Amino acid sequence: MAGSTWVLWWRDAQGTASLGLLQERLLRGLRATLRGRWSMDTKLYHSQHNFVERQQLKVADTPTHTRTRGTASDQSMYLVVRGQGASRRQYFVMASNRVVVETEPEMESVVVRLKNLWTPRQTARIEGYSYEGDDWVIRTGNLMVGTSYKGLIIEINYLPCSNPEETRGLMRELLMMILPPDAQIDPNNGVDYRRAALDPDRMTDRHTAYQYVNLFTQSSLL
Repeated sequence: MAGSTWVLWWRDAQGTASLGLLQERLLRGLRATLRGRWSMDTKLYHSQHNFVERQQLKVADTPTHTRTRGTASDQSMYLVVRGQGASRRQYFVMASNRVVVETEPEMESVVVRLKNLWTPRQTARIEGYSYEGDDWVIRTGNLMVGTSYKGLIIEINYLPCSNPEETRGLMRELLMMILPPDAQIDPNNGVDYRRAALDPDRMTDRHTAYQYVNLFTQSSLL
């Protein structure tokens, strides 16, 4: 979807009550249209083996200063599945916190078959609703990590502009119209798109997927 997107976390949300409050303010206050249910999954996989260290064994005869050391992120992979309904879902894979690739639905079954290489560690699931205004789309949903409730996710998509810096003020105004003033919000600031080889001045759906991974990792949710 075109435009600029901001993903944030309402940490002290109260489940169904908070989801209902947002729905009322969106439908009555902002005259939004309810477009239906919305869901998203982010699955974390860890390598069964330290791939980086195994590769180092193959190049043990190379000079010491050219070798790299394995880290936790080198052994991690995230599968992000966005959308409601099989025909409308988008699939993204991010490995080693560096590259975000949009992929086909078959990727999920491929990862399952590669269980000797990748094992599932944790899943974050969001379930809620999608709302549409004149030039924006807002998605809200309760966040479950495993079996634990972890608050509420809000995704704001401002359609006319894809530059995140030019749209953040407008999206913040929308946010203030629907949130209680005392809500504890993690704004997911400081996302460095360059780390994932993404253009910081023009957002795509891959940027949105990266925001989710950044939020979940920086907040220690996954």
